[in-house]
Amino acid sequence: MRKTIFFPVIAILALSCSGNPGLLVEPEVHNAGELAPHEKIVTWFTFSNTGGSDLIIENVRSLCDCITVDSIPESIAPGGKDSIRVTYIAPDSAGPDRSALMVRTNSEPKNTKLIIESIVLKAMLTLDDSSVVVVPFQNVGVPGGSEFTMQLFKHLVENLPAGFEPVNPNSYTKKIQNDPKYNVDPLHDVARKWCNLTGIRFAVFGEVKKSAAGEGVDMSLMVVDGLFHLPMGRLLNGIPEEQVPSSCSDTLNAILSNLREYEKQAFMAELQQKWAKQRAELLNKPAPDIVAEDVRSGETISLKSFAGKPLVLQFFSTDCDHCEEEMNWLSELVTAHPEIAALGISVDVGERDSVISYIQDKNLKYPVILPSEENEAQLDPYYGGATPQTVIVSPEGIVIQSLVGFSRGAMASFEKMLLAMVQKKSGDAQTQ
Repeated sequence: MRKTIFFPVIAILALSCSGNPGLLVEPEVHNAGELAPHEKIVTWFTFSNTGGSDLIIENVRSLCDCITVDSIPESIAPGGKDSIRVTYIAPDSAGPDRSALMVRTNSEPKNTKLIIESIVLKAMLTLDDSSVVVVPFQNVGVPGGSEFTMQLFKHLVENLPAGFEPVNPNSYTKKIQNDPKYNVDPLHDVARKWCNLTGIRFAVFGEVKKSAAGEGVDMSLMVVDGLFHLPMGRLLNGIPEEQVPSSCSDTLNAILSNLREYEKQAFMAELQQKWAKQRAELLNKPAPDIVAEDVRSGETISLKSFAGKPLVLQFFSTDCDHCEEEMNWLSELVTAHPEIAALGISVDVGERDSVISYIQDKNLKYPVILPSEENEAQLDPYYGGATPQTVIVSPEGIVIQSLVGFSRGAMASFEKMLLAMVQKKSGDAQTQ
């Protein structure tokens, strides 16, 4: 009897595990929670092959324009797992949303539908709002603990500038802490989202801690404007403990009373970080090629066209105050030293007529190109979002220098650098 029972069981197991792949998806429904209109999230769906042969992912397609899919595995071995990465952008209309993508494999059933659910909340913030939510500061080692923090909170709320209305932070704080992106994305991004969804214009966060210098209190303060994409903040070090409330209040009020200036400072700080990163990625590396049409001659020009010469790339725009002055310097330079090449690169993509009109009376001694809308991505490795921008490329095609902005001192330094390259190349030729 044991044999009669045992062998059929083995046969059943063999039939179920051999020959056919099996698909298990976790989760089949992803709940994205409460989202702002146009908010983007990234999630993963995990595929497991529960069968006995390779699982082939034949196709993954979105059933709406709000989902994109990448990192799609081609196949998964029996017993194996892999994932697909899905980006979902919430629709602009408020209400529940249920969007889907379809996965086709060589398993049965062939097609599996995966769902992303969300609740899209209505944006409540308007330009007329001037409400302020002060979130109680974190206290790290300052005597008094939570009592000190509450005294600071009350002082800030009671001394806001005229016209700014305080809001109880309890509900707002819970919204942030319950957001899936809390402790994942930067706090100011999550805070700005909930400013927009709750109709609060400004959110204030901060921390007080025992001074690293040994005496007093170090304080950090951050203001999030629901209508501005960057945080505004200040660090104050070594404040006498009894002066912390007034110092903190003065700092907050200065920001709220001079928003334009502080937003400008935050914007410039972000740009400078971007420029520094781009510069570090460019320097001492081969210059990424740019291929475009000379707007005057119609000739197709590439950076490779200037191989063997020191090259100055001048990124300009038609509304740039200092670009014309730099153009004059460049024209004089290449006229006096034809062994130096220059290339003007307009960032006014899509405005060909304006660019041609702008350069017609400049009598430039070097070509000017304007990338098209189809290939403007060529500018990305170089262009930092402001003009003029100057890039120096060696005769060997290596980026030697990159500068955003105009400085006569920098132009003089560039000229000296370029002439040194010419002399070195001439000396190298003579020794050969």
